Amino acid sequence: MANISGATVSRVLSGRTDVPISEEARQKVLDAVKKLGYQPNQSARALMTGRTGLIGFWMCLQYSRYRSQVLDKMRIRLGQTEMAMAITDVDEEYHWDRSFSRALRVPVDGIIAFDASDSIEAFAQNYDRLAPNTPFVSMGAYWSEAKSFVGIDLKAGTADAMDHLIGIGRRDVAFMAPMTSGLLTKGPRFEGYRDKMVDAGFEPRTIGSPDDTLVMVRETLQEQLDAGTMPEAILCMNDDLALAVAFALQQLGVKIGSDVAIVGFDGIEEAEFGPFPITTVKQPMEEMCSLTYQFLKAQMEDRTAPLQQKILKPQLVIRDSSRS
Repeated sequence: MANISGATVSRVLSGRTDVPISEEARQKVLDAVKKLGYQPNQSARALMTGRTGLIGFWMCLQYSRYRSQVLDKMRIRLGQTEMAMAITDVDEEYHWDRSFSRALRVPVDGIIAFDASDSIEAFAQNYDRLAPNTPFVSMGAYWSEAKSFVGIDLKAGTADAMDHLIGIGRRDVAFMAPMTSGLLTKGPRFEGYRDKMVDAGFEPRTIGSPDDTLVMVRETLQEQLDAGTMPEAILCMNDDLALAVAFALQQLGVKIGSDVAIVGFDGIEEAEFGPFPITTVKQPMEEMCSLTYQFLKAQMEDRTAPLQQKILKPQLVIRDSSRS
């Protein structure tokens, strides 16, 4: 339709600038593309270039507001490039068959693993066997030091939160997490909490809720109230749980902030703008996503590039839920 050679068409569509193409020829190709509704065959292009235009984004797909907001920020970051995401629940796959076959089934130009707590180290240790030619960067609360990463030091963030709670006079501080999370008595948040309680001479204790829904959280806190064991402060595993705790305490007639202080984790928008502004350990989501892609891009452009590793510290944001 354009009456232009196939070679010139190919150069126009692939954005080649190293060969001279007249503006008239370029416009003829673009007009024909528009009239025909033509789209390049990405599979064929990948065979020729060795590039797929896809980034594998490995994460846990169990819903949380924090994960959804990180996913959205990474989507926005990649939207500024020509790359697209192929999302895989890698922890779920690895949990069932200790394999990465499904995650690696889709050819990608690079892999970002976000908070993949169960699988990330196993993949990194077997990287040379499984995907030696695919750049790999982990990010979030869990990372592998064997490869490039952008980590978040949640234990340091917990220490700041505990210093704040102890500083406003709270002695009976409980750590609360959903029992389904597997993080009620382990992980950087619990460890940071436990260490600060022990150092201050206080007795650590945990409150496990069946999940982070308002119904289950309310039942759990009702039991604490009935038994006379309601703590002076609750350090919640994440902001989703902290929001549920705040709503539940209000329904139970407990004054938030004065009777029971609440601190969450992650820094989701709802924690700030909900009816109970929640003190939170805010994770640097945008910086984490930007740095991670920057590290991955460097490896995609040069497979011999040195590893890049960075640990970011979250920020304690004090709001009404823990003001003395």
